[in-house]
Amino acid sequence: MLAVIPPLVTPSGVDILGILPEVILAGGFVALLMLDLVTSQAHRGRLAAFALVAVAASFGSTVWGWFDAGTPHTVYSGSFAYDRFGLFINAIILISTALVLMISPQYLNRRGLHYGEYYSLILAAATGMMILAGASSLMVIFLAIELLSIALYILSGFSRTEPRSHEAAMKYLLLGGFASGFLLFGMALIYGETGHTQLAQIAAALQNAGNSVDPLLMAGIALLFVGLAFKISAAPFHTWTPDVYQGAPTSVTTFMSVTTKVAAFATLIRVFTYTLGETTVYDRWKIIVYFVAIASMVVGNVAALRQNSVKRLLGYSGIAQAGYILIGVVVLSPLGTIASLYYLAAYAVTNIGAFAVITIMAGRGEDMDSYDSLRGLAFRRPYVAAAMSLFLLSLGGFPPTAGFFAKFFVFAAAIHANQVPLALWGIATSAVSVFYYLRVALLMYTRPTADQPVYNWSRTSFAGGAVLVFTGAGTLVLGIFVTLVWTIAMAAQHGILPAGVI
Repeated sequence: MLAVIPPLVTPSGVDILGILPEVILAGGFVALLMLDLVTSQAHRGRLAAFALVAVAASFGSTVWGWFDAGTPHTVYSGSFAYDRFGLFINAIILISTALVLMISPQYLNRRGLHYGEYYSLILAAATGMMILAGASSLMVIFLAIELLSIALYILSGFSRTEPRSHEAAMKYLLLGGFASGFLLFGMALIYGETGHTQLAQIAAALQNAGNSVDPLLMAGIALLFVGLAFKISAAPFHTWTPDVYQGAPTSVTTFMSVTTKVAAFATLIRVFTYTLGETTVYDRWKIIVYFVAIASMVVGNVAALRQNSVKRLLGYSGIAQAGYILIGVVVLSPLGTIASLYYLAAYAVTNIGAFAVITIMAGRGEDMDSYDSLRGLAFRRPYVAAAMSLFLLSLGGFPPTAGFFAKFFVFAAAIHANQVPLALWGIATSAVSVFYYLRVALLMYTRPTADQPVYNWSRTSFAGGAVLVFTGAGTLVLGIFVTLVWTIAMAAQHGILPAGVI
């Protein structure tokens, strides 16, 4: 007997409004592909302006959606969540994308890499990240990850004449291929055990199963976590991440070091905290995340001590930061989710600022990210050095910066949930990080000796200065006026789609 194939249904207005920010950004991506065909090399800066307009329009629809999504629900037959949690993540991704687009033209011109497809790929990756933030189906999660990953593979190798960039692209491709394999196999096992791909239905099936837990189901959950752990660069799944950060063009590294982590963490929170958290499998998968968080904090901070490249240092720092954010996932509480959201916002503004310093000061034909090239920067670019010092202090968790309260909130969430050893691991590894952050900061205020080369840092453009001002102000505002973002993060946590709602 032949199966009945359901007819195709035209999406309703509610469905379209539920993915309006993503539709606008995807439309900008397609339009940029067309505009690139008729734009001369001398006017490619206009493509960056058009991309910024698309990002601004998408951000505007995100803000509108925040007030419209008072009652969270799903669209497209339960495949995509229209809630404030996803919109909060969208806002971080869009602001980060806009900042990267602002510093990109000057950098690409100096490096001889100003090709129009760069901006299209940035918007394509950002679209995939936004879809990932709202995905409430395993199939949509996989498709979103593939969309953002393919764009980032190309961007990592965008410096077509540099072997190091080719190496970065190849390593990132292999790393992403492994991640996709683990992810897809885990999804297949979860589907085989529950019979569903939508998160709400998976949660309902696990609650109906009672105390019985099939080993294949736990294997699927473990593989799903491993696939996402690759995307957030958590240890021991961080292989080649620092190599990719160093080899990729710095503007690309700036983009993917923040946005990929933010989008992947959105999925981790939605799946593990709000789908698998209230079921009998929590005590089992919690152990895996617990030890991955500790391993990330230890490996990232210890390995960063031995680096002589700022990009590699920030790469290992990102691994450690992933461990801190994972604490909010482990504790399984509203406070943990709010702390993770606050941490993602603080990490985004701080890390983009740190990478922006390297991006806007890059010379012709090379990325000047070595420790020696930073020596004496304060005597040639005092304001840039001051901004970089602020970002490093925030990453190290010094008050009154955003990084201090980000760490304070995740550690407080762990203590509140009786996970004191996890908080102690975080505090101890944070103390270790102080050494390598202060080392770089002190180098910038150390005058070079007569026998040391003086590097010709590029002048800061207006757009680059604006990015440093914005990220510097954001780092201080999040650390002084803490309740501003905390209140929004609390509303996002309360506005997340409940696991049992379709």
